[in-house]
Amino acid sequence: MLTDVKSIWKYKDMIYELTHRELRGKYKGSVLGFLWTYINPLAQMMVYYFVFSQIFRSGIEQFHIYLIVSMFPWNMFVGGVMQGLGSIRYQGDLVKKVYFPRQILPMVSMTVNCANMLISFVIIYSILLITGWGINLKIQGWLILVIIIEYFFSLGLALLLSAVEVYFRDIEHIISVLMMVWMYVTPMFYSLEVIPEKFLPAFRLNPMLYVIGMYQQILYYKEAPDSSYLIIAALSAVISLVIGWIVFTSLEKRFAEEL
Repeated sequence: MLTDVKSIWKYKDMIYELTHRELRGKYKGSVLGFLWTYINPLAQMMVYYFVFSQIFRSGIEQFHIYLIVSMFPWNMFVGGVMQGLGSIRYQGDLVKKVYFPRQILPMVSMTVNCANMLISFVIIYSILLITGWGINLKIQGWLILVIIIEYFFSLGLALLLSAVEVYFRDIEHIISVLMMVWMYVTPMFYSLEVIPEKFLPAFRLNPMLYVIGMYQQILYYKEAPDSSYLIIAALSAVISLVIGWIVFTSLEKRFAEEL
């Protein structure tokens, strides 16, 4: 794995160029261009806000703030994993013709989505200030660590799934459905306190509960992240990355044949 990391580092310029191309080309030709990065999640949040604050009342104070600080990180996770999942197959010609560490392609997908979320913090901080909810400046540095943890947890899944998807194309549709289920079992539309005691052990097996929970602690509750959340999320990221890397390197030998 260390050898692979050194090899990838040699291709850092390629990662930069591919990431830049993805960011620039995603909305090329559209009238609103990069604004769609904000419009899509905001429209989604408006629907969720109406449903869970007006119809199925969540009981959470300033629910729209709770939702916003949860959904942008969630969208980074889903976007990175789903785009990373198809990154090898959709760029099959490049994989077959040019040598480079194949892990770069899922990394680019993940990096693009991470960059989009970082830019989205302009919206998050603006809403926190405009609504008067406020920001605890002393703990904002924790966000860097939380973002890194989420990045590597998501990258591990993207590596694993992108390798499997080359051989089993249905995985994209299966994961799309699972992501929808995963979203609803991650406390973003409700707080952890409303979950019945008998279901809590199952909910606590969800790594994204801890990742999203830390964003909520820092931005909504204005507290430093809970140490148990930090440890569990970091361990989940390490396990995800190691498993994803091992599976990817095991399966990549036949990528060119399968593509």
